[in-house]
Amino acid sequence: MRLHRFFVNFLIEHTKTTIKDEKLIHQWRDVFRYNIGSEVILFDGSGNEYDSVIEKMNNREAEVRLVSERKGIVPDKKITLYQSLIKKDKMEWVVEKATELGVYKIIPIISERSEKKSFNLERAKKIAIEASEQCGRADVPVLECIMGLEECIMDERGEKIIFDQTGEPFSFFVIHNTYPISLFVGPEGGWTEKELEMFKNANAKIYSLGKLILRAETAAIVAISKFS
Repeated sequence: MRLHRFFVNFLIEHTKTTIKDEKLIHQWRDVFRYNIGSEVILFDGSGNEYDSVIEKMNNREAEVRLVSERKGIVPDKKITLYQSLIKKDKMEWVVEKATELGVYKIIPIISERSEKKSFNLERAKKIAIEASEQCGRADVPVLECIMGLEECIMDERGEKIIFDQTGEPFSFFVIHNTYPISLFVGPEGGWTEKELEMFKNANAKIYSLGKLILRAETAAIVAISKFS
């Protein structure tokens, strides 16, 4: 039987460990109906996974024994997604799918045509954790607070790739396959002329994902899939 995977927000360092996350305990007791002797897989974001057995459990905490440890799946390509803020449900969908596709970091940005100006960071982290549990990642992508576009463009780390209808057709062979890579995806309505000029001044590469106009959330997933 396939064991379920669960993220714990502390480093696992001992063969027996106590979990005091009441939400996780509730999930174990009331959703999965686990009890003493139930087996689970734990991961702490360090890249390791731990086959574990529940030895004690009450409403507030559980004690688990680690049976075995192994290296888990951690995406080896450092891809940062700079996603212009879009509607809440679409933004959350991007977070979920970007996690499944192995993105290392997700940064919401405000651009001139952004539909939203706020971002629920804690909810997004929860979505990323659940996506990592489901897809088999042994880490969780980094999620950061909202940043301004100009601030992001000035970041010197890695190669900047921008997607816009005005760019040249994308071909993976024109990329030097060097990481880290920063992918910039605009909002509904795309980047403004002023923003595109900012990208050009920062020596960013501007590419098109095809002749069809994609929704912002679709463009994000297509763009990530080119590199993951």
